[in-house]
Amino acid sequence: METKLSQLIEKGYCVFDQVLKKEILEKIIGVSRKAVGELSIEHRNKNKSQGSLILIADYPDFGMLIGNEEIIEIFRILGFGDTRFSSGYIISKPKNSPALFWHQDWWGWDHPLSFTDQIAQVFVMIYLQDTNLKNGCLRVIPGSHRSFHSLHLNQLAHTESVSRVEDPDDQIYNSIPEEVAVPVKFGDVIVGDARLIHSSFPNKSEDERTLITLWFHPNYDMLPPAMQARICEIFSRKGVDTDPDGEEAMMPSNWPDNKRQSIETLFPSCPEGVEPYPWCRIPSWPEAKN
Repeated sequence: METKLSQLIEKGYCVFDQVLKKEILEKIIGVSRKAVGELSIEHRNKNKSQGSLILIADYPDFGMLIGNEEIIEIFRILGFGDTRFSSGYIISKPKNSPALFWHQDWWGWDHPLSFTDQIAQVFVMIYLQDTNLKNGCLRVIPGSHRSFHSLHLNQLAHTESVSRVEDPDDQIYNSIPEEVAVPVKFGDVIVGDARLIHSSFPNKSEDERTLITLWFHPNYDMLPPAMQARICEIFSRKGVDTDPDGEEAMMPSNWPDNKRQSIETLFPSCPEGVEPYPWCRIPSWPEAKN
């Protein structure tokens, strides 16, 4: 019988059905709607493909989701030890908006660990409504976290021109034969390897489609100190290409006590005197060099 862990290792993702309680989700919906409602037109234009890219570090109420007992239980089921949190986003696609570009989110490709079974970073995706092909559900390329794919050669992912959808005909937005759609129900949780190539369909519905993405690092104590140092920088909002506000903005470590104290054990511990591992989003699979 295929386990959730084997799915995560082999395919790069797995889905936990009906995990989160409605009362928690309703509170998160309220916080998210307020944050999305405050977005500027320029933010929407700059992130046209994503819809929005809002750091949850600016909203301490997300502490109830970061430390949610059902999410922690998922980590236990997957056999994760010493799991730490680094960051998270509200990614909200407006009605009738384009596809999210194909990409993967791992930043440590220069390290040999990136080409092993060890999972250094996972996304936890929580959709705030049912998703389907019409409203822009997730789509993935199974196994792309552990093998070369031609999309690895496209170095435009995460660039401003792609986020703005300056060339809507670019293949980076298009469906491909090997993609797998991952529609979910309200209350489901998707866990995926940060190395997995993924995207989302256009939102062709008449409603906003909102996603919360949280980033965690399983078995943190087994990661190289230089990677730990980089994770600490991400947590502290230093030098992250998707965080325009940077270290001048709020971070979970300075949230109010009643929002912070229950999740402090999930904060990354920072090695002293260690240079952060260089930021590298481009994998160097042997096939890509031939």
